[in-house]
Amino acid sequence: MAETGTSVGEILGQSKPINSVDFRPSRPFRIVTGSEDNTIGVFEGPPFKFKMTKKDHTRFVQAVRYSPSGSHFASAGFDGKVFLYDGATSDLVGEIGAPAHKGGVYGVAWKPDGKQLLTSSGDKTCRLWDVETRSLLTEFVMGTQVDDQQGHNKPITVLALSPGRETIYTGSHDGYVTSWDAKTGP
Repeated sequence: MAETGTSVGEILGQSKPINSVDFRPSRPFRIVTGSEDNTIGVFEGPPFKFKMTKKDHTRFVQAVRYSPSGSHFASAGFDGKVFLYDGATSDLVGEIGAPAHKGGVYGVAWKPDGKQLLTSSGDKTCRLWDVETRSLLTEFVMGTQVDDQQGHNKPITVLALSPGRETIYTGSHDGYVTSWDAKTGP
């Protein structure tokens, strides 16, 4: 546990590197992992123990994220697909977009109310989806570059925005986490 520094379980079972991990914020507590072996691992606890493997993706699973309430989680993969699962049972609810993108999907982010999901892809688009209908609401096509911020020497693979939206945190294959002022850069 974070307060005591004691272990609450070990994440084992996937045969290749894990690209993404997320924690379900409500009971039953769960951890989901997305791996380069094309699977999602589901762990229940604490202590966290392996519960099941989901094998819906045909290429690397790049991102897994629980909705803010924990009622669902989404997975995104290099196969261009985004799947939606029940947060308590891990049952497949359906596919978003069928497929969601023409290129690999690198990230997913939930709207705070859990009703919409934003996906980002190597096809140079970000798409906003209605979770209930699993339909596309809008698409953002990446155009020409407006600014270039230096801070990592390898690709950025993950980012997060602080609750007050004043700081952006990025993680990279260079092994560093960098914080950026959202208005001025690094």
